[in-house]
Amino acid sequence: MKLSFHASPNYRDSKSTSEIMRDLTVCLLAVLLAAIVYYGGFYGVNYGVRVACMALTGVAAAMITEALWFKAVHKDVRSSLLHSYGWITALIMVLISKIDVSYYAIAVSTVFAIIFGKMVFGGFGQNIFNPAAFGEAIIMNGFASSTNADFTTTATPMATIKSAGWVMKGSDFSSFMSQYGGFGKMFLGYYPSVIGSTSALLIILCYIFLVVRQDINWRTPLVYVGSIVVISLIAAAINGNAVGTVLLNVLAGGTLFCAVFMLTDPVTTPVTIPGRYMFAVGAAALTCIIRWRANLPDGVLYSILLMNMLTPAIDRACAGSQIKDAKKIARTTLIVSGICLVIAVAMGATVKPAASESTDSTASTSSSSTSTAAASASASASDTGIALNGDFKDNEATCEEQSDGVYACKAKGFGLINNMGGNYSENEATITVKDGKIESVEVTKFGDTKGVGDAAVTDDALAAYKGLTADDSVDATSGATYTSTSIASMAAAALAAAGK
Repeated sequence: MKLSFHASPNYRDSKSTSEIMRDLTVCLLAVLLAAIVYYGGFYGVNYGVRVACMALTGVAAAMITEALWFKAVHKDVRSSLLHSYGWITALIMVLISKIDVSYYAIAVSTVFAIIFGKMVFGGFGQNIFNPAAFGEAIIMNGFASSTNADFTTTATPMATIKSAGWVMKGSDFSSFMSQYGGFGKMFLGYYPSVIGSTSALLIILCYIFLVVRQDINWRTPLVYVGSIVVISLIAAAINGNAVGTVLLNVLAGGTLFCAVFMLTDPVTTPVTIPGRYMFAVGAAALTCIIRWRANLPDGVLYSILLMNMLTPAIDRACAGSQIKDAKKIARTTLIVSGICLVIAVAMGATVKPAASESTDSTASTSSSSTSTAAASASASASDTGIALNGDFKDNEATCEEQSDGVYACKAKGFGLINNMGGNYSENEATITVKDGKIESVEVTKFGDTKGVGDAAVTDDALAAYKGLTADDSVDATSGATYTSTSIASMAAAALAAAGK
């Protein structure tokens, strides 16, 4: 929705709020339909159905909550529902969620978003925070473990590059992108992410549609994305792949979706045009800082909420006559925006590779400094393989003897070592040892990245352990260094237990 700010005299805008919300609903439904098609086509019909059911759950929770609220405050329920637009909040919330979020988490968080993110402030148009962002923050912090294990995808680009410390160069970055089909498929939407943030092409088309229809102000999204481009370009040019990092920061994660559908909310953003510039640059700086330096793989959500809190201060900084005080307001906007950009670039320039840049999600392991870091982080992996008498302290492997020579083992892998959260868990295996040699290795539970790390637990990969002793080494599976090391640590623990 757009708010027009002009010096008097002012005239009534011919575009009604209902018309704007109708156009916004059409765009959100288009993005939802694209997500249903993508997940249904690439992961199975049940995934597509789940996306639709998540949307229905969110919309139903929002409408019921608002109906009960209006009933309690003695307002006309039907009329109030039509002018509160609760379904917009619900749809955006679902579209910025991951597909494994439970229906329960969606429903409860939507209820909280409607009541505490909107209604307690007076309803539509009075809220301080973007209610969809408010609700998603509840999901991330209060319902992080409320997921459905039957619906998982491979690691998202943001989670993968976050584990590598955001610093990749040359062939390492190419290998990283190859597992997602390159930037072409990322632009079209053929990669795992939050539900509504996959197709950059569709979101750009929605932006053009909303701008042409005069539903949103075109400046905020462009300034936001442009600022991310500038920050990423300068920071990455110092320590990494500049062009690749810029494209990844724009195309992956929630950058484009939130730029079009959330940063354009006039209620929780500044009123003046200079204020919107300041808001967009600040949000861009926070997005990059959170991505690079915080524990979260994506920083868009919290950048919006933090800037929502600063909206009154920004409005005060830009207060005054937009004609008489134009120079002063412009100077304030440039100074504040410049400070934000400098801080973000400085933070990005100091980003260093994580302890292991060649992670489960990297498509290849080479003899470069990247794979060397992976080796030192996980175990004694060398050019000749993973030594079974090496140091596996990060994996914390344990084994219990079930019967003579048969051990039930478990160890940390990629997800737990890197504190990735989500559906990651320990890898578990049954290992048989006879006469100081491994007879067999059978993985009973895989806790790392599906579609990536499981290359290290295929029958051929596990067969390589047969006949090995504690003095031998085993080859690491290309692109699955962490999982390979996790399995090797369990093999070493089983051999150690058998030797006691």
